[in-house]
Amino acid sequence: MSIIGRRALLATGAASALVPRSAWAADTLRVAVSLTDIPHLWGAPEGGFEGLRFFGYPIYDALIGWDLSQADRPSRLVPGLATGWRRDPNDTKRWIITLRQGVRFHDGSLFDADAAVWNFGAMFDTKAPQYFAPRAALNRARLPSIIGAEKLDPQTIAVITNVADAMTPYQLSFLLMASPAQYAKLGAWDKFAQEPSGTGPFRVAAIVPRTRLDLRRNSDYWDKARVPLVAALQFLPVPDPSTKVAALRAGQVDLIESVPPDALDSLKAAGFPVQMNVYPHIWNWGFSCLPSSPFQDLRVRQAANLAVDRAGMVALLNGTALAATSYMIPGSPWSGQPRENLSYNPEAARQKLAEAGLGGKRIAAKILISNSGGGQMQPLQMNEFLKSNLAEVGIDVEFQVVDFITLFTHYRLGAAAPALAGISALNLASPTQDPTTILRSFESSLVAPRGNNWGGYANAAVDAALHEAQNAADDSELDKAMAKLDGLLVDDAAGLFVVHDMNPRAMAPNVKGLVSPKNWFLDLTHVSV
Repeated sequence: MSIIGRRALLATGAASALVPRSAWAADTLRVAVSLTDIPHLWGAPEGGFEGLRFFGYPIYDALIGWDLSQADRPSRLVPGLATGWRRDPNDTKRWIITLRQGVRFHDGSLFDADAAVWNFGAMFDTKAPQYFAPRAALNRARLPSIIGAEKLDPQTIAVITNVADAMTPYQLSFLLMASPAQYAKLGAWDKFAQEPSGTGPFRVAAIVPRTRLDLRRNSDYWDKARVPLVAALQFLPVPDPSTKVAALRAGQVDLIESVPPDALDSLKAAGFPVQMNVYPHIWNWGFSCLPSSPFQDLRVRQAANLAVDRAGMVALLNGTALAATSYMIPGSPWSGQPRENLSYNPEAARQKLAEAGLGGKRIAAKILISNSGGGQMQPLQMNEFLKSNLAEVGIDVEFQVVDFITLFTHYRLGAAAPALAGISALNLASPTQDPTTILRSFESSLVAPRGNNWGGYANAAVDAALHEAQNAADDSELDKAMAKLDGLLVDDAAGLFVVHDMNPRAMAPNVKGLVSPKNWFLDLTHVSV
């Protein structure tokens, strides 16, 4: 049976949460998300970047944030709970961070240098009472260079890194600030996750596992330009794409992501606005480069890339994707000039396999994939399409299908984990909006648990380009190093690079003010219903 025939069913709790608009306040924005459950709300959510998008940033702030207000240009870093950051002129492994004054957590306690340093301790100091390994593990890989922080005065801290790293400001965008006072009151992170307290634009009102998360406007939010327009925000786990569309049509939700391509035209015809925008993202397979994997051989990796009909994939997706010509999206300052062409050439793919000594022999590969998830697009249909492509050249694929949170957990374990014995690749769409994410995915020393180099990929030239980016003196040098890296990743077939997502979103006609930025994250504070 095909994986499409084994589509995962919608969680029972989520189905019961889909109720008519009349049951909720008129100014509640209801969003269907692709995860199967509500992640832990302790400031380091599961669920990858979708977890951060919907269950992190609405409730919490980081020291540094993203400008998500523009749709026509790449997003840039902007001040968050920090008003400024600079390298220490006397120590390349220290960053001086000036904190915003007068900010309070949802419980009323003050955000200051002590609170900031406490949060760094919760992530890096294994002897600190607030350190909890399961929570820290969710975020440590996103902070590969940071090792701690120290207080300089009530509104200034120093962030300490293990190497000189120009990527540090990007890393600081992932460390969300939780309330030390609320933790002290509750005494454990599991309890904190039930009564979370951040500084974000929304406060948690109710959590119903596998069913819904209710948030309320934080009218005292420190950024007055981003005090939410809606009084309430509700997230509902609806992993099945068809169920999401049906819920939107029935008026049970107001906004859906990852719209099934075959539903777009009918939704538009029925008066539902649709937004699409390419964002920094590559839909790919991460190869295992362990000795047990057929993809350890460069020629096999190249053959797999040559076997993919990317134009056919875009057609399958009804134009909701761009065929990948490199790892980075077109127009990115980090887009390079690879020597290898990501073209559809089955004959060249067979030749590569022959050069690897596999001419006439079929290769068996087991791939770990999800049934849904933010950024995963339409993983079941897309992987079936790839399976057919690869079979044409002699690569026979078998899928192991899991839910997205399980997939992400296995991603953090790394390909060498006993639980992943026999897995040759993993299908997890990758953000390309910040250099740190790319560093931790491909730098040879950043295998689990230090980073997210899932497959044990190693290339000295790639490492050198990444270190060049880390040592960049300014943005121009960083851009140059990242463009070089882009070419190297394609030439070495570091992954199976397929398409860039256009992330189609559909909404009820009364939803106004949504901006789909060139970013994985989304600002819902300016949306009204």
